[in-house]
Amino acid sequence: MSGKIPVDLRKARHTAHTYERLKQCTRCGTYSVLWHDNCLSCGAERKFLSIRDIVSSVLRRNIQRDALILAAIACAAFYLARTFQEMALSAGAGVLLIAVYAFLRRRYAEALMNNTLRKLLLGENRAIRRGILLDVDDAASDMEDGDFKSAYEKLREIGALITGSHIRNLKVYCLNRFILRSDMELELGTLIPDEFEPGFITYLYEAAKVNPGLVQRDTLDYVQKYRVQIGGMVEGRATLALVAAAALRVKEYAFEYASLLYDFVDELPRERFLRLCRLVKDNPDRAPELRQKVLETAAGKYGNDPEFEGFL
Repeated sequence: MSGKIPVDLRKARHTAHTYERLKQCTRCGTYSVLWHDNCLSCGAERKFLSIRDIVSSVLRRNIQRDALILAAIACAAFYLARTFQEMALSAGAGVLLIAVYAFLRRRYAEALMNNTLRKLLLGENRAIRRGILLDVDDAASDMEDGDFKSAYEKLREIGALITGSHIRNLKVYCLNRFILRSDMELELGTLIPDEFEPGFITYLYEAAKVNPGLVQRDTLDYVQKYRVQIGGMVEGRATLALVAAAALRVKEYAFEYASLLYDFVDELPRERFLRLCRLVKDNPDRAPELRQKVLETAAGKYGNDPEFEGFL
């Protein structure tokens, strides 16, 4: 706990789509995913538009362009008409054409929105990346100043769009500076590195203590893969035991990761061990080696406990 600081993290932003986090400065065109009102590139304040607002603006311009073209066609037909009947037909055709166009725009509005959005994101891909890299530099500046809270909050926003190992490692570095609490909105699966990283294991140990529910299949797969390296760390065995206990929150994990549980049966908290006993009793044909180890432990460690009588 020494050297760590207590923090109250900004509530994480949740969006249906990651692109909804993007905004663009209308003065210089720089993109960002942060909450600041000032542009990191040109310094303009309150000049940002959300990505949806940008798409809506593009669609409005397209509608105005199409409407002018249709009106020009109708006017040309009316001008070229030689008789009153032809004039009436051209005017009626023009009105009908505009009405059909308006009907089709309304009917396929969502498809047009999605298509325009896709084209915008593809066309602006490099500009978006440049803007997010400015956000990364801003977070790095906070880290250099020792403001790890602000740095992590920014990296968390950035990490929704850029999931590379560099961003993940920076987030873990910041998180290892905090005193973790059970009421904090913590992440784990989104931080798993591509290779063995001691810093991540240090964070995993603290996170699994305060919120075992964070341990899911992706974390268990990582721990299973690097269990030897983890076991060689100072808190390595304690971390493996915590992860094994957390795995028991999901029935199938107990059998999928039976080899991990087998090594830590003796170190499971009583409640977790009782759950494991019930699982192996209800599924006698699954993980027989684990079952035998559980029965032996129950007899040796909890032989006089009435709750374990049915497993002896």
